Amino acid sequence: MQSVTYSDIPDASDIPQAGTVAHRVYAYAVHRVCIDVPTCARDLDIPPEQVEETVKDLTHLRLLLPAQGAGDEYVAVNPMSASLQLLAPYDEELRARQHALEQIRQQMHSLMPLFRSNTPEAQRDASIERIDDLNAVRGILSRLAEECQHEVITSQPGGARDAGILEEAARRDSYVLERGVRMRTLYQHTARFDQPTRAYVDRISHKGAEVRTTGSGFMRAIIYDSRTAVISLPDNPQGAALVRNPDITHFIVQAFEWAWVTAEPFNPRFDRDEVRSISDSLNQTLLRMLASGHDDKSIARQLGISPRTCQRRISELMQEIGARTRLQAGYLIREHGLVPHTDDIDFPDEPSENGE
Repeated sequence: MQSVTYSDIPDASDIPQAGTVAHRVYAYAVHRVCIDVPTCARDLDIPPEQVEETVKDLTHLRLLLPAQGAGDEYVAVNPMSASLQLLAPYDEELRARQHALEQIRQQMHSLMPLFRSNTPEAQRDASIERIDDLNAVRGILSRLAEECQHEVITSQPGGARDAGILEEAARRDSYVLERGVRMRTLYQHTARFDQPTRAYVDRISHKGAEVRTTGSGFMRAIIYDSRTAVISLPDNPQGAALVRNPDITHFIVQAFEWAWVTAEPFNPRFDRDEVRSISDSLNQTLLRMLASGHDDKSIARQLGISPRTCQRRISELMQEIGARTRLQAGYLIREHGLVPHTDDIDFPDEPSENGE
């Protein structure tokens, strides 16, 4: 194959355009069996030397070919056939280069596993594993519980939990506690109003677990021996992320400790005065967030209650303080000092599951 370069490809401007001499000559040839330079020059009233130069250009473009047996006569060629003849060498060269480029690309890409496995980013990512299957998550929790030697700390936002999940957790946690492993669990205040949750807390408390509740929101996580954490996924409530990175695990543990210090012990036995106190605390938190301009969805997430319960509580509180609108409620809360330090409130907006 003759070597070609892309600099040899004719320019698009060389193709005969309407109104040009080349277009007139090609149109003249299309309407005749064959043409010659003198006749074409005479009939089109174009200087012979200009026609001769134009014929050379059209021949180069394969739009004219010398007539067989007549060296000075030319015949017009179908533009489709001409383009195939003209561009065939370039198409072949292009395919050869594309094949060579693809081979180089594949050989370069074959080195990616080596690169990824030896970069600092890859090594950090190896300590974080995403798990999207619920059964796989349960299996990992059971294995980590069996391997745990010193302490399990758990933070469970969102209020009430499913009874089936609580039963499964109770069996797993009882096994851990019976081996002498310390266990601390943090709930939101709203979990106190759920009977299955109280029953679960009563069961594990008798085996030595410590359970507390707090009014604010926090992250969902289970940490084993301060080394391995299982945290929730923002886009898949059935999945989890398994974290072995010591820096991230340390941060999660510290966040738990900060919330634990200010949390209140969870008494699984129903105490009317205690329930009233917790309800008042929830109302205070709700008033603060209402005064700070949070919407119902945000407040519900932070308190661990359903949007419907949140709306009902807000409606009741607005009636109590004599507010007709949320704007008026915020003003009255601040004006009358119903909640202290409302100007400095800044609640994080961490997602959690809804619960009553």
